[in-house]
Amino acid sequence: MTPKPKLQILSSLIAVVLLLLAFLPLEYARIDASDWMAALDDTLPLSALTIPGTHDSGALYSIADVAGKCQSLSVSEQLRAGVRFFDIRLQLRGNKLAVVHSFVDQMTDFADVLDDLTDFLHDHPTEFLLVSIKQDADAKNPTTTFAKAVEQMLSAYPDLVRADRTLPETVSDARGTMTVLARYADAQVGVPAYDGWQDNTSFPIGDLYVQDHYAIDAITDKKQDIMDAFAVAAEPSYALTLNYVSCYLTHGFPPLYAATPAKTLLGWLETHLSEHGEIRGVIICDFMTSALCEQIWRCNFQ
Repeated sequence: MTPKPKLQILSSLIAVVLLLLAFLPLEYARIDASDWMAALDDTLPLSALTIPGTHDSGALYSIADVAGKCQSLSVSEQLRAGVRFFDIRLQLRGNKLAVVHSFVDQMTDFADVLDDLTDFLHDHPTEFLLVSIKQDADAKNPTTTFAKAVEQMLSAYPDLVRADRTLPETVSDARGTMTVLARYADAQVGVPAYDGWQDNTSFPIGDLYVQDHYAIDAITDKKQDIMDAFAVAAEPSYALTLNYVSCYLTHGFPPLYAATPAKTLLGWLETHLSEHGEIRGVIICDFMTSALCEQIWRCNFQ
């Protein structure tokens, strides 16, 4: 091929790319993962949003590569990727709070996670975070209560942690803040999400609808659960729909924990999102990737 035809082909390809870009919304092309909420309309209710979330957000370690690990990205990496819902599981030790996944120690403290969350909000004031806090293991040698330990730490950030016991109504109300979903007894801070939280099923609780069927017999069952929750989120009946993609398979010994079903479900989810862009709710995954996270938050701009 002579140089001239090569140049003509290259010019044609460039023209096609520029034409495609011209039809994309300008904000879609320019949005950065760390600040994707900046492009949201202030007046939108939370129910109109598609929010990436992680299950057991701090669970980076496992026992013998079998049980415990649910994520490969650290909390700070998740934040930069665009995750805005965090599921933090804790154990009280004395008067300190450690990040755990059931009996598996995750080698970090709540103080470190809280530093990551609040530092991010200081640097990215257009964003907001939803943080579920759960007592995931019995206390060891406690010198205070779990609720008091959590709330003492949260009280150090009065400008960032919302004092309201209800969800923010709009994006504007939420910007620059962290809303806590309190999945522990005697909570005095955050949206109450302890009494009435059901195990291994789908259910409403206050202004939330939760799909958290995690012990499954077959992947097809979990896919249907996720689809059913998408249908709930499509209707403005609840302020937020929490749609957990995370699960483990009950058959086999030992059971096939988070990593095995995640491989199948994340691929299926990527395909489903590409075919059905107008999906709403908080989509909460094990082993969240930067690519999937972007695919989720970009649903807000389709």
